[in-house]
Amino acid sequence: MKKNIYANKTLVTIALIVFIIVMGLKSGSLLVGEKVFSEIASGNPKVHVIEKEFIETVHNRIGFLEANSFVRSTLGLQDYYKNKGVYVMSDGYIVGVYPETSTDYEYEQTLDFKAFLDDIDVNLIYVNEPIKYVDDSCITEEFGMQSYINANTDKYLERIGEAGVTYIDLRDSLKDDGYLPKELFYRTDHHWTVSSGKWAASKMAGALNDYCGYNIDLAKFDDANYEITEYKNCWLGEQGKVVGESYVGLDDYTCIKPAYNTDYDIIDKNGGIRKGTFDDFVDESVYNTEIDVYNCPRWHYSYDMHHCINNDIANGKVLLLGDSYDVVTAPFLSLAVNEVDYLVLREYDKSFDLRQYIIDGGYDTVLVCYAQFMIGAHDDVDSANYRMFDFK
Repeated sequence: MKKNIYANKTLVTIALIVFIIVMGLKSGSLLVGEKVFSEIASGNPKVHVIEKEFIETVHNRIGFLEANSFVRSTLGLQDYYKNKGVYVMSDGYIVGVYPETSTDYEYEQTLDFKAFLDDIDVNLIYVNEPIKYVDDSCITEEFGMQSYINANTDKYLERIGEAGVTYIDLRDSLKDDGYLPKELFYRTDHHWTVSSGKWAASKMAGALNDYCGYNIDLAKFDDANYEITEYKNCWLGEQGKVVGESYVGLDDYTCIKPAYNTDYDIIDKNGGIRKGTFDDFVDESVYNTEIDVYNCPRWHYSYDMHHCINNDIANGKVLLLGDSYDVVTAPFLSLAVNEVDYLVLREYDKSFDLRQYIIDGGYDTVLVCYAQFMIGAHDDVDSANYRMFDFK
């Protein structure tokens, strides 16, 4: 078991104090200290707001971050930002550590949702989207801590399976196809890659065939049918921006689009319809390698598809309830069925009536496609993911 070099954190602190004072005096950031004391005196300090303001006013803040990153990398401080949920594995991959949770809330919500869908004759498939590790013990080996994310997921899937909910576990698909979990993900970001989104869409299409009577030609997902453009050492993920490029380096990126013509009706959130192609789902202007990696748009979100009708496919009307992983999954699934509508429930408030939306939409299948860390989000009412299993 590896032991973190906690003693060296003192050295890092001492080494950086001088930087903080110099940078603060040059930029005026130390004046934020007055706000810190004011907030603490209020009894309800918003420290995260103050921290953000300080960081944004620091003179040459990126240079400061890079210096900090270099020192931490040199000293091997893998969990320096654990308060932000960021841990760096020895191979440079950034991962999360997750507590044990009851699956009661997710289980009850899922079964109630299935009963509703059964009543209106709509199929339900739950799709488990993996994270960067499928064996929780690797976290103990790296950090001396316990993560329960795969154990939580095993418990939830077993329970819904025994209750009659159809599900596919992409962890099993990884094993079947000979992939290591990390191969699906960026090192510096918690999202999976574009090619992983296409791969996941193929597994969802297979499940639609197996469990819902669809007749999708799975050869549609073969690489030979796509134009693939690769960018090397080009972008820094959301988590990478926390720990710094000097620590974890840059990620590669692959843009994937069909090599054949496509014909879509693209439906916006207000119900407007316009003609388009798959190319309209990809904003390639994001792939600008001349822009500073800390300030450029997030490359993962260059894919953007919410609701579309594929005029080249006759059958299949799917509502995909997903998360941000599915930004790069939904577009590829749309190549296989007539209609795909992709919603992220955390983007809607309590006034949104999901069940009436499903009735009005006339869908024949609902796919609930969630990254494993959505299980247990109900434990934190302040989490953006709290709404994800509210299927009312």
